Amino acid sequence: MASTTPAASIALRALVTHDAAAYNEFFRQGALAHPDTLRISPVDIAAAPFKTDHGNEGTTFLAEGASATWLGVVTLEREQGREKRRHIAWVLRMYVAASSSGAGVGRALLRAAIARARELPGVEKVNLTVAAHNARAVGLYESVGFQTIAREEDAFRDPTPRAELTMSLRL
Repeated sequence: MASTTPAASIALRALVTHDAAAYNEFFRQGALAHPDTLRISPVDIAAAPFKTDHGNEGTTFLAEGASATWLGVVTLEREQGREKRRHIAWVLRMYVAASSSGAGVGRALLRAAIARARELPGVEKVNLTVAAHNARAVGLYESVGFQTIAREEDAFRDPTPRAELTMSLRL
């Protein structure tokens, strides 16, 4: 379903700690609506809610419409835990509500995530994963320069086995 929300009326902001409950509920609703494209389940979110404060190593962005309506979210985080991989940042949990599909929300969020990656010292590339059959998302990522570097069959199940692509963008 195409949205009537024009891209010009999209406001982006970085989420903060007190946004965590609303963020997790928004993302949970997305996981319920799109089990075939999001590898996370509502049960996973309830068991281990996501944080919205990433310090200086990343940011979760919100796209808002009129009356502060949540349209979409994305997280950008530097890879953690391995010194030799600190040059990589990951786009995580990209989700646009179906009511905003086709309105430029995903593109605006992706641009914000890439811009944030460029601000992180030493980050030279951005990776992401996407359900292989999600042609619209794959097309968006390719349109800004992401290239597929791997394909994993049976990466998650909804209960149908789904393939997942890993894509990468050199900054």
